[in-house]
Amino acid sequence: MQNVLENTADAVEVPEQHPGLVSRMFRDYRNNFGLFWQVMLPLIIVNLLFNIGIFLFAKSMSPEGQWTISTGGSIAGPISSSESVEPTGVVWGTRLGFSFTSINLLWLAMCPLIFVIVGHRNGMDTTFKTVWQQTLRKTVPILGATFLIGIVVLGVPVIFGFFAFEFLFLELAQSNAPPFIFVFGGMIAAWSVISMYFVVKWSLYNQGIMIENLSAVRALRRSSELVRSRTWWRLLGIYLLLSLVYTVLTSVLLGLTIAFLSFVVPELIPLREALLSSRLIGLLFFGYAKITVEGAPMLWTVAAICSVQTLISAALTPIWASLTTHLYTEQVGEHTQQVSV
Repeated sequence: MQNVLENTADAVEVPEQHPGLVSRMFRDYRNNFGLFWQVMLPLIIVNLLFNIGIFLFAKSMSPEGQWTISTGGSIAGPISSSESVEPTGVVWGTRLGFSFTSINLLWLAMCPLIFVIVGHRNGMDTTFKTVWQQTLRKTVPILGATFLIGIVVLGVPVIFGFFAFEFLFLELAQSNAPPFIFVFGGMIAAWSVISMYFVVKWSLYNQGIMIENLSAVRALRRSSELVRSRTWWRLLGIYLLLSLVYTVLTSVLLGLTIAFLSFVVPELIPLREALLSSRLIGLLFFGYAKITVEGAPMLWTVAAICSVQTLISAALTPIWASLTTHLYTEQVGEHTQQVSV
């Protein structure tokens, strides 16, 4: 892996001789399909068991109450029927983005998949064992970078928001004054923008760790150097496009799964009827349908929904790894040329 960047720089000096980004991603997926799924299999199992474990824990803590099942990929509950503000029956909504399941799998599988892609590109004999050996050796920088990103993107805003809420809560509770509501709305909007900025800015840190053997801090700095000005907007557009694809694909496939399950789970029949109505087309435009039912769903129902959602995330995770790796190598080549000039 030491001379990967030299090969990468040479590869991007004459970009017109190479296929487009989509073609390269397709080629990566085709050439490494078997190894991709071998590497992800333990993570798929762990992720699936983790989600089922959360369901069992929540069910044991409160056996009664309302549960919500959504084609957007969420199974939420339990909520006391007396405290619930969720309307019973089928409710439609819109969403955009990744679920916790996909983010969890994406974070766990990113580094080993990067090693597979770069190793194949450089003619290395990559196997399941060597991939995980190389990945586990970099556990410290991987966890360190994740911790730093979590502090900046989640920790600081949550702490700041908590204290701001504590100071303003009494005023807001005593009067529904628009200025206070505007302040909270502005804080949420600012947090969203800042989080999006850093998520895109640092989105190539995994490649810095796996390809250049950088530490956590240096990998984040390297990603910041490569993602600047117009590059940031380009990456944002690409990431949003992939999010759109994931959102639509998840809603459609989970909608079909729930529709089939409804033949043996009577509680889901209203959701199937809603999906078979004229509003079905809404799933193709970031829509989702959810149903709130009394009592916890059966374990096998949750397992089926979680399995489909996990497999969808697993199918798209190598695409994300290939996408960011190619973007990284492109930016490394451009950055090297700018420095040499």
